[in-house]
Amino acid sequence: METLEQTRWRAVMDRDARAAGLFVYAVRSTGVYCRPGCGARRPLRANVEFFATAEEATGAGFRACRRCRPDHDRANEPSVESVIAVCRLLEGDDDLDVSSLAGTLGYSERHLRRLFSDVVGVSIGNYVRALRAVRAREALQSGVAVTDAIYDAGYGSNRAFYEHGAPRLGMTPGRYRDGARGEHITFTSMITPIGVVVAASTAQGVCAVKVGPDEAVLTKELSREFPRATIERDDSGLADVALVLAGAVRGDVDATTLPLDLAGTAFQIRVWEALRAIPSGETRTYSQVAAAIGSPTAVRAVGSACASNPVALTVPCHRVVRRDGSLAGYRWGVETKRALLRAETPTP
Repeated sequence: METLEQTRWRAVMDRDARAAGLFVYAVRSTGVYCRPGCGARRPLRANVEFFATAEEATGAGFRACRRCRPDHDRANEPSVESVIAVCRLLEGDDDLDVSSLAGTLGYSERHLRRLFSDVVGVSIGNYVRALRAVRAREALQSGVAVTDAIYDAGYGSNRAFYEHGAPRLGMTPGRYRDGARGEHITFTSMITPIGVVVAASTAQGVCAVKVGPDEAVLTKELSREFPRATIERDDSGLADVALVLAGAVRGDVDATTLPLDLAGTAFQIRVWEALRAIPSGETRTYSQVAAAIGSPTAVRAVGSACASNPVALTVPCHRVVRRDGSLAGYRWGVETKRALLRAETPTP
């Protein structure tokens, strides 16, 4: 099942205008926030931050897009307006009785829950858990003790937090509270036929592999992802990693052999592990990957996990294609995806 963030990202990628009013998304590289249906150029996932309302995005220092005008109210279908009202109420008090709330809005509880899932993409329960995870994350970032953050966020116990909230943080609560302070990350870069490749690693394994035309832009993205870590260039220390990645670009080496140190939800990790099992020179459809992880109906969620993959080549999301064999979107560009598949395809 998709997380709230995965559902929101899918709405952004699909330019789903029906999601307008449910949330806005901000792009760190431009300082602008938009409605999910905005026709502006799609951003990189690493640059995107979600907010429940335009007011929250403005308060965080972002300015409204002049194209989609997310700071202006827009009429929606009555049923969608009801769901938006539920979202706003839950954001203020996630302990609300859903049955009473449904009666107030003129729905049965069952109808409201089904409508909410259809419009938002996740259940009311998952939405509430996502809200609590956000509150816990913000409290931990501000320096609040872990136990205080857990209970202030609305979790009834430490166990509830570690089951539902901690996986959404992407790292242990103590490390997240400190912004990964003290983590030592080294990086290197190389020029390849598909562009500049920047690779970064912790002591445990590769934590980021980025592809693009501009090394400076890629290294800035790295700093934004790990804002409190010590990040240093170490070309000699990562020489072996560079050799593997350079060989992978040419189709000579399979980069899935590299050890990884990734932060993600349990679902994302399952998808990424399945991708690493796809042999070089072969492809799988999104449906096949979903079936491989035991979630055959989670095809869109698999697509979102591919789009969130932080390590190009080492988690080969370029080996996933549409059912008809055509290339779907790729975080590092469809032409890059085509070039990688061409390099891996055996010559007859």
